[in-house]
Amino acid sequence: MTVRLFPESVSCYRRSNFLLNRAHSRWLVFFLLAGLCVFSVNLSRAGEVELKNGTIIQGELAPILGLTDALAAKLQGKGPEDPDPKAPITMIDNGIIRYFVPSRLMVRFNNDQELSRLETFLLKQQTRSRNHMLKEVGSFSDVTDFDKYGRRTVTLKTSKGALALLQGVTEITPSYLKVIGLKQQWELGLRTTSVKEEILAAMLKNAIDPLNPNERISVARFYIQAGLYIPAAQAFADIERDFPEYKEKIAAYVKDLRSLHSQQLLDELQQRRKAGQHRLAQVAITKFPTKNVSQAILRQIREIEEDYLSRNDQVEKALFRLGELEAEMKDQKKKNLLQAYRREIINQLDIESIDRLSAFLNLEGDDSLSVQEKLAMAYSGWILGSAHVVTDLDTALNFWTARAQVLEYLRNEDKQQSDFLIEDLEKLEGVSTQVVKQMIPLLPPILDAPVRKNDEVFSIQVTDEGAEVPVSYSVLLPIEYNPHHSYPMIVALRPSHMSAKSELNWWGKYKNGPGQSQRRGYIVIAPEYLQKGQEAYYDNETAHYAVIQSLRDVRKRFNVDSDRVFLAGHGTGGDAAFDIGMSHPGLFAGVIPITGKTSAFNLHYWENAKHLSWYIVGGELDRDTLEHNSLVVNRMMRHGYDVIYAEYKGRGYENYYEEIHNLFDWMELQQRLKYPKEIEEKILRPMDNRFYWARTEKFPAKIIQTKVVNGKKRIQARPSHFNVSIKVGNVIYVKSGGKINTLWLSPELVDYEKRLMVRIDGKRKFNDFLRPDMKAMLDDFRNRGDRQKLFDVRLDFF
Repeated sequence: MTVRLFPESVSCYRRSNFLLNRAHSRWLVFFLLAGLCVFSVNLSRAGEVELKNGTIIQGELAPILGLTDALAAKLQGKGPEDPDPKAPITMIDNGIIRYFVPSRLMVRFNNDQELSRLETFLLKQQTRSRNHMLKEVGSFSDVTDFDKYGRRTVTLKTSKGALALLQGVTEITPSYLKVIGLKQQWELGLRTTSVKEEILAAMLKNAIDPLNPNERISVARFYIQAGLYIPAAQAFADIERDFPEYKEKIAAYVKDLRSLHSQQLLDELQQRRKAGQHRLAQVAITKFPTKNVSQAILRQIREIEEDYLSRNDQVEKALFRLGELEAEMKDQKKKNLLQAYRREIINQLDIESIDRLSAFLNLEGDDSLSVQEKLAMAYSGWILGSAHVVTDLDTALNFWTARAQVLEYLRNEDKQQSDFLIEDLEKLEGVSTQVVKQMIPLLPPILDAPVRKNDEVFSIQVTDEGAEVPVSYSVLLPIEYNPHHSYPMIVALRPSHMSAKSELNWWGKYKNGPGQSQRRGYIVIAPEYLQKGQEAYYDNETAHYAVIQSLRDVRKRFNVDSDRVFLAGHGTGGDAAFDIGMSHPGLFAGVIPITGKTSAFNLHYWENAKHLSWYIVGGELDRDTLEHNSLVVNRMMRHGYDVIYAEYKGRGYENYYEEIHNLFDWMELQQRLKYPKEIEEKILRPMDNRFYWARTEKFPAKIIQTKVVNGKKRIQARPSHFNVSIKVGNVIYVKSGGKINTLWLSPELVDYEKRLMVRIDGKRKFNDFLRPDMKAMLDDFRNRGDRQKLFDVRLDFF
């Protein structure tokens, strides 16, 4: 991801330690005095930072000691607990957002970076009586559009009713608009692209002399720098119409604009293709502009077009050749089976699934192979993938039988019948635990998905017969959802005052059309994690259960890439994302709390999150959120965890849709840690007991010693430590607070060719060779629905 953020001078970062009196309005308090400086900035320059995960952030760089003045003072000169006491955090200020990142996360930074000159327009605003400073901003009940003078009215919700405030734009840049309160001290920024194009055009027109061609050119250049290429093209066309003598002067700009716009269209085409939206991509190719487009871009378009033509030809060829080869078969019994299996391939073969038959297509013309060998390659490839084809037709047919039995086992609730199915599977010639393991990623869904329109939100009730409480969730699928394509997913937790549908629409809808998740190829689900009437999140077990069960259920119904599942939430949902993410880090690739607050459990659990990536979004005037979160986030940053904290200057309790492009760019860089060999976790609740490939149960009473004070849980016990590590020599050491411990293992973790030793709390509990266990693997897959993390051995210790 490249976060295109341009610098503005970093003034003294202000933060008051004063805690709000909750007897006043929860959302809005006026203070007469400005806040206190957190620290002195010794180094503050234009620059660029690249993080270990590939994220690039541009702005003014400033090393800092802590996220707040209190923490900065506490850390000054103190270092035994701090791995890097010298400026452990770097702040990057781009004018509207302060990004905080761990200094240890940076792999490259460049101070004094030369940034190209940006077109900037100033608007004059009349201010009066600005003696009051806005200290806290809550949700808006109404926001008007800016007029041509750059003024608008925002209406805030307060305990005393609606409060209307007048704002004005003082500066317009390609990346942001600087906005001030016209009657209060309130400064904030808005992304330029968040303003309607016609409103932006009206403000720009009012800021220049329309009869001055050079100022008109500045506006057109501004549009290019803002990435608004269509308005830029129109602006240049209008200049050429009104000032024909400037045609040659603007020719170079127009040429650059065409190149940039065609590259933007190509990037969008590539994105749709990556998201599995092949029909849209192929239509876009036919409409791609070719006039005055560079040869490099045209060459890439031709390559994409040729690849689609080739894949479509392969689909037709595969279907034709399978029919031809089948007709040559002499064995009528096998021929009947192949006819039935070919019907499935005919119904499901497309651009996404054709790769399963690539080995067959590469060798179907090889005269040294018999008809049966060629058919074996095709039908085994369909079940296991082209990397695992066989040339024995009987074995290939056994794979189809095995797949049917595996699906029956996974869907069956009768234990006795399940045992018979496992026995039958193990008797099939050529079908081993390894073969079934190769089969699972390409299996059809374990559970049926309800009939729905792909572009609309629909609800699903979890059907697990062993469910402790009823669980439901809502789903929004991407455009052209295809069960043969593996999709990343967002688990989105709604704020208490909004519906699940609204939360899904934030991620996936835009002006009644497809939004970012639908365009970029993400499944989004919204579990109903709050109980009826619940307005605040209190670390309740029901919420954890609802999220985990929803995640497991959706993985059984849709093709989810479990290595790229992200937990996110707004407001109350952000509170829950902090808690659930740190309690179950092995489930997610990253966590995105937006206007969320950490909990008492996070004060203990933050170390559990060392393998998780975090992108936290909030507003400077959102309650005491940064002050509150800094207790946890500061520790994470000082220890070099993968954390980005984006704080919008002068903004309050909002949904921050402006950050959505950066969030998706960031998610593209993240992958879940699948098989860590060192697990060091803390446990304060019995439900927080499985981490990656290890679980502990039956805790001492102290684990559940919590009490409720004023509706909030207070922890009355120290956490239990759960440490598991795999050492040289094929030895697993377990230190556990539970009396029952379970390990799920795979060749990615330990060596099956060597004897494995397991020591629990200093005592040897296992010393033997491991044998893959088909039943253990299928039971775990049936429980979790995780196609990307499969374990073929389970060891239980009591």
